[in-house]
Amino acid sequence: MTEASLERLGLPQIDVQQFHVWNDSWVGQGDWQDAVAQLKRDGKIRHFGISINDHQPENAVKAVEAGAVETVQVIYNVFDQSPQDRLLDACQANGVGVIVRVALDEGSLTGNITPETTFPEGDWRNRYFGGNRKVELQPRLRAIEADLGIETGQLAETSLRFVLSHPAVSTVIVGMRSLRNVERNVAMGDGQGLPAEQVQKLHAHRWDRNWYQPAE
Repeated sequence: MTEASLERLGLPQIDVQQFHVWNDSWVGQGDWQDAVAQLKRDGKIRHFGISINDHQPENAVKAVEAGAVETVQVIYNVFDQSPQDRLLDACQANGVGVIVRVALDEGSLTGNITPETTFPEGDWRNRYFGGNRKVELQPRLRAIEADLGIETGQLAETSLRFVLSHPAVSTVIVGMRSLRNVERNVAMGDGQGLPAEQVQKLHAHRWDRNWYQPAE
């Protein structure tokens, strides 16, 4: 699999290889860690990490604390702050890099999703924002705006900077569907997070739910 990836990429080495669909019970089981070590000795990969299953940040703490991985990829945003419970501290304590995905909650934290928003047929967002979810979202967004004194147009930047404000976070994977998105997101690479007061206020906007499950 690694050889096939190298061939498709046209590279002699992969900087970070990530294993997806992780289960912490695999630490110390089987020969996968030997295989990773061999790939490093062969110079085919530099670092190895895992991509944590949706909304399961606890399901990687063992791997992090055991020194089995060098990076973790995890869902983390203003609404899903569960990685703060244990995972981010464990990563920081063990020198493990954190790659955040879904920092804008699949688009809800851009402020562009309204009750009237429609998606093309076959677009997976019809499922994510199914049922009454687009309506449920609105008061949550208005509450963030009121609490921080920001406009809807500032939600995306504020949400990205919230994630980047945590010292354990190394980088963020963020979707970019337009030139405006690219310009905005590149500007986030200035190393400036949010003021501590705003970060603290956003902690109160945690919203524990799993919209990858079908709407009732």
